[in-house]
Amino acid sequence: MTKAEIVEWILKNKNPEVSKKDVSDVVNAIFEKIIQELVTGEDGHKVQISGFGTFIVKKRAPKIGRNPKTKEEKLIPERFGISFKAGKHLKESLSK
Repeated sequence: MTKAEIVEWILKNKNPEVSKKDVSDVVNAIFEKIIQELVTGEDGHKVQISGFGTFIVKKRAPKIGRNPKTKEEKLIPERFGISFKAGKHLKESLSK
């Protein structure tokens, strides 16, 4: 599902009196806020959405990588990645 599909779904199912641009602005603002909280948030760089899940920024340790073609080893530096833990409601919905 894309952001455009989310906007279309909202327009069709929730409030047809709101303009497509306004809905799109709200959807974009929500995603920007999530990104901002993950990058600069003071809550351990995590975003928890009740019933859906939690996005967490995790530090990945440096490791040795290998070029599969030449077998040359190379150090991959530490980096940050995003982890997602599904919430109870989402897990239950997937189990049905």
